[in-house]
Amino acid sequence: MKIIVMKTAVVNMVRLLCAGITVGACMVSADTVVFIKPDSSDWTLPENQDRITSNVWITRKDIQSLFNIAQEDGYSHSNGSPVGTQWSDTVTTAADPASYTNFVAMHGGGPQSLIGDTVSLYLPQDGLYYDVTFLSYSGGNTGGGFSYSRTSIMLGVDKNETYAEFSLSGNYPNPFNPATSIRFSKKTHSDTHMRIFDLNGRLVKTLIDGSHASGEHQVTWHAGHLSSGTYFVQMKSGDFVKTRKMILLK
Repeated sequence: MKIIVMKTAVVNMVRLLCAGITVGACMVSADTVVFIKPDSSDWTLPENQDRITSNVWITRKDIQSLFNIAQEDGYSHSNGSPVGTQWSDTVTTAADPASYTNFVAMHGGGPQSLIGDTVSLYLPQDGLYYDVTFLSYSGGNTGGGFSYSRTSIMLGVDKNETYAEFSLSGNYPNPFNPATSIRFSKKTHSDTHMRIFDLNGRLVKTLIDGSHASGEHQVTWHAGHLSSGTYFVQMKSGDFVKTRKMILLK
């Protein structure tokens, strides 16, 4: 029963997302992009490719898995498509470096099981990390549609040290109506900014803006005056940047 409820929540989330975006990538904050490739769309068109860097353009053909059209003509199991990417089946902050592998090996042959889950994407050629939350992944003979939100984690090899000092937990409840609680922690006293954005990247609410004490904290966001939809909470403190997705369902 719990799994069914979770999947239903994800379906509602996808419907809300697709109501605002029909194709391509939409930046919802400085660090988060929502990408949608509709079913039966032409994978050779730029708007149907998530062009993350100059050499990583993620897309999908009709009945194939994901591939990197900037470096290969289509999905190849032997090449470990998408070429130039490595994946881990957990969030970046928790991923063991030894756990990174190709996309198909990561999901074990069942990409639709990823819907609603967050995995880690690593681009070794650029040293970039992303948290990727899959929102949809169409089955065979439906035109190769898929969508996800992609949040930049940080550059470099010091990510574990930075993320050990800060954390932003998922809000609870989620989905919510009309209020939800957001938990976060800091090991140092520092300037901290926590803001809420809507799906179009508009600033909705500033929850924290300035010097903030160390320790475990919780802040409540009241959204009763807003319409149902997908919102993002972003926390910044020094080099730490983390974004979480929240669903308001009325």
